Amino acid sequence: MVWSVSVTAFLLAAAIYLGIGTRLEAPEWLRLQVENRIEQELNGLEIEFGEIEVVVNRGWRPRVGLRDVSLMHPDGTTLAHLADAEISLAMRPLLRAQVQPKSVTLSGLYANLVRESEGIALSFAEGGSPLRQAANLPQLIEEWDQQFELPVLAALVEVTTENLTLRYEDRRLGRVWTMDGGHIKLRRKGNLLSASAGFSLLSGRQDVGNVEASYSSDIGQASAEFGFLFSDIASEDIAVQAPALGWLGVLRAPISGSLRGAIDETGSLLPLSASLQIGEGAIQPASEAPPVPIQGASSYFTYFPKAQSLQFDALSLQSGWGSGTIEGRADLAGIEDGQLTDLVGQLRFTDLSLNPGNLYEAPQIFPGVTADFRLRPTPFRFQLGEMLIQHEESNILLSGEITTGPEGWKYALDAQADRVDLAQVNALWPQGASEKPRNWVRENVFAARAENVNFALRGSGNARPFISLDADFAGADVRFQKHLPNLRGGAGQFSIYGNRLVISATDGVVTADEGGSVAVAGTSFIIPDMSAKDGTPGIVRVVAQGTVTSALSLLDRPPLKIMEKAKLPVDLAGGKLQLRGTLALPLRAGIDPSEIIYHYQGEVLRVRSDVLVPGHVVQADHLDLVGNESFVELAGKGQLSGIPITATWRQQVGKGANPESAVHGIVELSEDTVEALRLGLPRRSVGGSGSAEYRVSLHPEKPPRLSLQSNLEGLILRVSPISWYKSAASNGELKLEATLATPVLVDQFSVVAPGLTVRGQISTRENGRLGQARFSHVSVGNWLRAPVTLIGRGGADPEVRVSGGVLDLRHAPFDSESGSSSSRGGSGSAPIILALDRLQVTDSIALTQFRGRFSTLKGFNGKYSGSLNGITPLNGVVVPKPGGAATRIQSEDAGGVFRAAGILRHGRGGSFDMTLLPSAKAGEYDGQIKIRNTRIKDAPSMAALLNAISVVGLLTELGGQGIFFSQVEAKFKLGSTHLIVHESSAVGPAIGLSMDGNYDLRNGALDMRGVVSPIYLVNAIGRVMTRKGEGLFGFSYRLRGTADNPKVGVNPLSGLAPGVFRELFRGRAPRVPGEAPPEPRSKPVAPQVGGER
Repeated sequence: MVWSVSVTAFLLAAAIYLGIGTRLEAPEWLRLQVENRIEQELNGLEIEFGEIEVVVNRGWRPRVGLRDVSLMHPDGTTLAHLADAEISLAMRPLLRAQVQPKSVTLSGLYANLVRESEGIALSFAEGGSPLRQAANLPQLIEEWDQQFELPVLAALVEVTTENLTLRYEDRRLGRVWTMDGGHIKLRRKGNLLSASAGFSLLSGRQDVGNVEASYSSDIGQASAEFGFLFSDIASEDIAVQAPALGWLGVLRAPISGSLRGAIDETGSLLPLSASLQIGEGAIQPASEAPPVPIQGASSYFTYFPKAQSLQFDALSLQSGWGSGTIEGRADLAGIEDGQLTDLVGQLRFTDLSLNPGNLYEAPQIFPGVTADFRLRPTPFRFQLGEMLIQHEESNILLSGEITTGPEGWKYALDAQADRVDLAQVNALWPQGASEKPRNWVRENVFAARAENVNFALRGSGNARPFISLDADFAGADVRFQKHLPNLRGGAGQFSIYGNRLVISATDGVVTADEGGSVAVAGTSFIIPDMSAKDGTPGIVRVVAQGTVTSALSLLDRPPLKIMEKAKLPVDLAGGKLQLRGTLALPLRAGIDPSEIIYHYQGEVLRVRSDVLVPGHVVQADHLDLVGNESFVELAGKGQLSGIPITATWRQQVGKGANPESAVHGIVELSEDTVEALRLGLPRRSVGGSGSAEYRVSLHPEKPPRLSLQSNLEGLILRVSPISWYKSAASNGELKLEATLATPVLVDQFSVVAPGLTVRGQISTRENGRLGQARFSHVSVGNWLRAPVTLIGRGGADPEVRVSGGVLDLRHAPFDSESGSSSSRGGSGSAPIILALDRLQVTDSIALTQFRGRFSTLKGFNGKYSGSLNGITPLNGVVVPKPGGAATRIQSEDAGGVFRAAGILRHGRGGSFDMTLLPSAKAGEYDGQIKIRNTRIKDAPSMAALLNAISVVGLLTELGGQGIFFSQVEAKFKLGSTHLIVHESSAVGPAIGLSMDGNYDLRNGALDMRGVVSPIYLVNAIGRVMTRKGEGLFGFSYRLRGTADNPKVGVNPLSGLAPGVFRELFRGRAPRVPGEAPPEPRSKPVAPQVGGER
């Protein structure tokens, strides 16, 4: 009370003495009283100040000013320090001798606010002990609020603090902020206490931020309202101030804005409204991550403390990656030490525009996007549970996460879409992401619709991102190779996995230039490594179905041009093709065909070609197709002009390839084969069924060449003109080389079979019939060795011409049936023209320079001429008889015939007419001879005979002109070694002879018997009772030895017996050695008398 009166009296005196507004330095006693009085209110604290000034302002409002004020603990440590403190005293209390401040102005105050896990502490000296402590800032303010209830401050209405420096230290984060030039003003109006403050935030950055705060509360009440205004505060500084602001920590940008909130009666925070304006900066949650530029952003949100949630009414963003407006809700799912650790929310984007890293030529617009997310600021992890993006008519679901690490940004994103059209694919496929397939799709896919799209993106730092994309597609129009027609109506799967791209078709067609469409379901296109440089290899795995013509038409396109190089038409064959193959080529312009590698295999069904083998139709139900860049091959079972075959066709392709191709395999041999291949063989010459290996060489500029060989097993061969036959059970060898032109030319033909060897050439006519068959060598059995020419006669059996060689009638199989089969077939006879070097009749009889013309009509028959054993000309006729061929031989030199035959070398002149009939014994003939007007001269055997009967005149005639015979007739059997005379006679004016016996053709040995009748002209009167050539009287004789050295035996008594009794003296007929003796006669034979002379 004394202190109050003293102060009041001093102030009144000062005001009266000095006047209003004059500053008066208080005396020492007053300063001491003021110090004491203040310390009484400080609960043991001490105060010191320098000088004290007193000013009475107008209205008699005194004000006390203190300079250099220090507040200390009892131990002398400084609690607070003020440069100045001015206190305006309330007049009414002062008139009642009560000193009560009405307003307080503080200047030069230093404050230190420390935040720890347990709460906050406020001190006013660097390193000083806390003056106030509370669990949180609202409670700290509430404690200051309670000071206004002290009686000494009952009149206080305003406290102003100027030039305030506030050091804010958050020991949880290890960070310190300094706010300088601050001011705080507290006002009390009635029971309402309000506060306002402002600071400049020094963060060490170039820009200085400003913070303003407001607070209002009823004194003594816990409820309060507060607000903050700030500008140009770094986002990372704001983010750490409250969990609700923690999400701003991903930014590096200045933020301006305001916060409005309240505290309820319990001291709990009520919903907090925020408005933020984010300036130009970046999204950069960690220093290692490259910044994502933003031009600006704004946010309007409400924080609900009880629910620990954020309600975003509007969040707009303008960044280098995109822009848009966001609204939604987020829950503070994790808070540790007052810092946000986990934020989970749902957001809705409107008018979202994205172009991250300028990946797109133009920003992509997404009108509707919703997202479920989780944000963990430290370490940064942003997770998308599910983001639904509506893009045009497509729904895209995106999920994944983005994190940061030492290498920078790390991201793992997955997306799914129900459907995306080609325009969306081109628009959403960013530049630089799998650039080569992106360009390929843009340049080669002209229409498509993607469905069930799955996309994955993985990456970190500056490394090339890993991309996985798979999708079903339909309605595709794709150019998969620039030289081939587009794939249309394509459907299938599209896949990218890292650097590997695969496009697989489940549907689609490629329309060829000829032959229609090729279905390519199952085909795939692969780029194994899209990162490869200088011609990334592309692989096409082809699965195709279509016509043969359409497939060949595609293969004939550049750069392959397979059919053009093979000089074959694309319509080579009809049928259906099923193909599988692989094509590999570098994906760059200007590739050389040699750089293309491919192989394929397939099946050709119901194939038909009249081009593959010109002039013939190739058919097959099933063929196997294989090939690569060097060849193409077809193989399987089929028919060649109706003939069963197995065939393998192979054609070389590629640069420098031989244009010649070949077909080889097994062909059935039958009569149908001969007809179909137009080989020109006579009809019915082939029967049964066999097989042959063949090869047809095909040259684009030459007729096909056929090579064929067979063992002839199962084949029946027949050559009717020569009566040759091969059974099905026997084997042989057939070789054939032919040119399959029109007409066909068989330039090499050989057959080796039992009993037949043939070599030669065959030409045909345009109708496929035989032209000529020239066989340089024909060997038939053991009876023919000769060159033979067959000349076709249309449907009839061919004409046979033999020019040279040897024919042996001893072994010839001709009989009455030979060659007749052709005639029965209605084709007529087969002419045979022979010009033989030699025709062997018997072992000792042959015709040289044999010429004949024969026919097979009703058997072998015809006329001929030749030289008997090369000596005597003759001619003859051949007719068929049972057992062989019968012949009639005629000559105008009967003596020459006998000389040539080696039978009688002493005959001269006369006509000769001999008939030979086949005997029952092979190689033997029954013959008959008729000779007219011949002579025998100098015949030793005849001379010996005449000398034996002492016919001197005839001997003289024999040595002169020769003995003349007007008629000579004989019946005989001609064998291979002997001539057996059964009955013969020779008659002339001078002599008559009869003879039978045998003549050895090998050595000329004779064994003959007979009767000689001299003076036959007279003696012949009795011949009616004797044999022809025997007279009434005659001498029986026997000739032995040789024709040149005969031995004659005569029975002189036989001359006395009339002819009727001559048989009594005739001996047995001589026999061929080894011949069975004849049956015994019924009567004895008279013994032979006489001897040899």
